[in-house]
Formats: sequence, C-alpha cells, structure tokens
Amino acid sequence: MMKLPSQKTLIASNEGGTKDVEKILKVVSRSGVSTILFALDRYPMRFSQLMFETRLNPGILDRHLKSLMQFELVEKGDELYTLTPKGEKILNIINQIFGLQEVEPQKQKKP
Repeated sequence: MMKLPSQKTLIASNEGGTKDVEKILKVVSRSGVSTILFALDRYPMRFSQLMFETRLNPGILDRHLKSLMQFELVEKGDELYTLTPKGEKILNIINQIFGLQEVEPQKQKKP
C-alpha cells in the first residue's frame, strides 16, 4: 500500500501553514492544472507548446501558470516554463493518489 503524506506533514513542510496548503490544493484541483504539471514533467516548454500540449485557452493557461508560479510549483526562465522541486513533489503526490506511480517489480522467488 502506498504511503501518502499526512496533512500534518504537508503543513510542517509548508511554512505558511494550513491556509497555504488549502490554497495549493485549490489551485491544483482546477480543471487543466494537472495537465500542465504532467506536460512540464516531460520537459520544459514555451507558452505556445503548453497551449498545444494541454489544449487550454491562452487566457486560462496564463491564469493557471500565474497561480502555479505564485505557489512556486512552476518557474519561468527566459522562455521556458519548468517544474520546481516543490512542483515535482506535488506531482508525485498526485501520481500516488491516482495510482499512476510505477509499481516496483516483485522479486522472483527461488524454487
């Protein structure tokens, strides 16, 4: 069984406390945001690439990216958007919640 971080762990690792955790969860739960995170997990992308990959309206994509940057889940370099270490952790939690994490192969028993 996969072990998910408790809310206490999330709060302890987040200096802002419960309110910031709630805000991050609210942002990540918006339609299209997880699609952005999964796209950026593959490789850094320009805005136009993200639009193509996620099929999001430019206004909505811009709003989502601003929210993700506000919570330091995504950062923008000269032209490319990338996941931050914090964003990678959130994506890992999303993967665990939805059971998308790779399952380790079972060891074969010796006869």
